[in-house]
Amino acid sequence: MTKVKQRRAAARRTSGAERAKAGGVAPRALQARGVRGAKGSAKAASIPRQAVKSKRAGKATPARRSAKNVAAVHPRTVRVRELDPQAKCGQGTSVERLYRVDESVNGTNVAHLVFFDRHGLYCEHGRNCPAVDDVRRTHRNLDWTR
Repeated sequence: MTKVKQRRAAARRTSGAERAKAGGVAPRALQARGVRGAKGSAKAASIPRQAVKSKRAGKATPARRSAKNVAAVHPRTVRVRELDPQAKCGQGTSVERLYRVDESVNGTNVAHLVFFDRHGLYCEHGRNCPAVDDVRRTHRNLDWTR
């Protein structure tokens, strides 16, 4: 073995505390615990280990954001417009009312067509689409008993 390899192997065998005593740089974990010889040991010795952990745990990270905070950052905006059913669906259509719902969520725009005919109120994406509820909220006077 060469001398360089022997020194590296010896450095791997020594612990961080031994390196700190020898005047080397101690790892951050030893600095936080206040091991003598660590950089800033007087300051690190006064901070208990639990306090160091609680500081890290209290930081808000993007992964920890709640759905409520995300909704506040990117609100859902909806615009409902009534269209002429004969012009869009043809002269022989059974559609009595036709609505276009422009929805914007997180910067993504989606257009919905909501129909009202003998089958009731439904969207082109299905009956459970949120655009159907938006039309119900904006046009409460619509006859739903058919």
